[in-house]
Amino acid sequence: MDHRVVTQTLDLERRFIEPVVKAVLHTILFHRYFGNVSPRDMCILSSIQYTSVDNTDVQSEVDERVDELMQSLAQTGDSKSQISLYFTETKPRRAWFSKSEEEICWEEWIIHINCKVSKSQPEVGQLQASAEDQAKRAIFRVIQEMDKHKDHIPLIASKQSNPFPYHISVAPTSGLWSSMIKRAIPARAPK
Repeated sequence: MDHRVVTQTLDLERRFIEPVVKAVLHTILFHRYFGNVSPRDMCILSSIQYTSVDNTDVQSEVDERVDELMQSLAQTGDSKSQISLYFTETKPRRAWFSKSEEEICWEEWIIHINCKVSKSQPEVGQLQASAEDQAKRAIFRVIQEMDKHKDHIPLIASKQSNPFPYHISVAPTSGLWSSMIKRAIPARAPK
């Protein structure tokens, strides 16, 4: 079976990362969540609409992972991180004297985030326009990829509400050790 990987890069000002990444993740999940789906229309950055799965478990998983992404990004300077969403199929694995299951990834979406921190108010307006443009292009690309590439999707062989588990993970791509140390050591109040 083919393991399909789709990558996107977003260059965004820090305050626009959370809504844009949530919109992209929810768009992917809406198109790949093969259970009984209720759509939920959402709006970000004044005029960009997208559809998400109206499911509290999906909503909270996306919120938790995007919060983790935001914590992995530097507060004061430019930084990089990435968030991945991948779908798996559960298949039985047989050994000599036991049976177990293994998850096989069949599709992965990797979103590289380049976080910028604006220095001036006029720059914020330009960065918001850029964020809106990138959000539109990213959502449109998700829809295009979903329509074009369907051959790698496994057959549904399970009666579960969502037959293909999904996983979201965050990995900072710069300053990994320093960001881990900063999170491990609590900030001291000035004397």
